[in-house]
Amino acid sequence: MSTGIFITARLGSTRLRQKHLIKVDDLTFLEWLLKRMESEFISELESNQAKIFITTSIKTENKRFEDFSGQHVEVFYGSDDNIPLRHLQCAQAHGIENIIAIDGDDILCSPTAARLVLNELISNRPIAKSMGLPLGMNVMGYKSEFLARALTNKKNKTLETGWGKIFDIEQCHNVIMTSQPSYESLRMTLDYEKDAVFFETTIKSLGKQILLLKDEDLIRHILSNGWNSINEELNDEYWSNFNKQKNDEN
Repeated sequence: MSTGIFITARLGSTRLRQKHLIKVDDLTFLEWLLKRMESEFISELESNQAKIFITTSIKTENKRFEDFSGQHVEVFYGSDDNIPLRHLQCAQAHGIENIIAIDGDDILCSPTAARLVLNELISNRPIAKSMGLPLGMNVMGYKSEFLARALTNKKNKTLETGWGKIFDIEQCHNVIMTSQPSYESLRMTLDYEKDAVFFETTIKSLGKQILLLKDEDLIRHILSNGWNSINEELNDEYWSNFNKQKNDEN
C-alpha cells in the first residue's frame, strides 16, 4: 500500500482517562473518527492502496485498541514518547510512502482536508497541511522519506507536544480550506470533561449524518446552536498546558 492514515492515540491520559473509549450512541469517540475517515477513503481502503493505523505506544494499556482492528484498521505499537518516530516505524514496517497524520483527540477532524493533503503528497509535495479550519479539524501529511530526514539526530528525543517543529516549514505546502475569519472560539480537541460533553452533544444532535457532513455545514451547526460555548472557557487553560508541555520537551 502507498498511503497510511495514522490516528495517533494512547489510553494513558491523566486529565480524561481512556477518553477515546467514551461512547456516544453505541460508538466510541474513536469509532466516530475512524468511520468518518473510512467514508472518505473507502475506495483506496477497498483496493489496498491505503490503510488506517491506530499508531499507539507500546504500553500494555493500549492493547484495548485491538478491539477496533478490522479489514481497514490495524493497530501499530511504536515509540512510547516520540510520535514522529512512531510514524516512521509504522511506515517502514508497512512500506508506506504517504502519511496522513491525525491526532486521535481530533474526533471530528476533516476528511476533506485529509483528502486534499493526500492529493498534494501524491503530486510529490514532501509535506502539506490544511489551514483555516478550527483547531482539531486541520490535517498534516508528509512523505515517509521526508519524515526520516527530519528525524535525523532526533530519534532519542521526547516529541509528543508540538512535534511538528521538527519539519522545515518553508517546504510545507499550505492547503487553504476556507476564506472565513479564524474560528478562535471553536476548539475541537478531546482533552477535558467538557470537551467530551461538546463532542457528545454535537454527535448526538447530528446523528449518523455527521459521517458525511461537509466541514462548513458541521461548523455552521456548531456555531448556530452555540455548542462551542460548552468548552470555550477552557481554551486558555488548554493553550497554557500545551505551551508548557512543549517547552518542557525542548
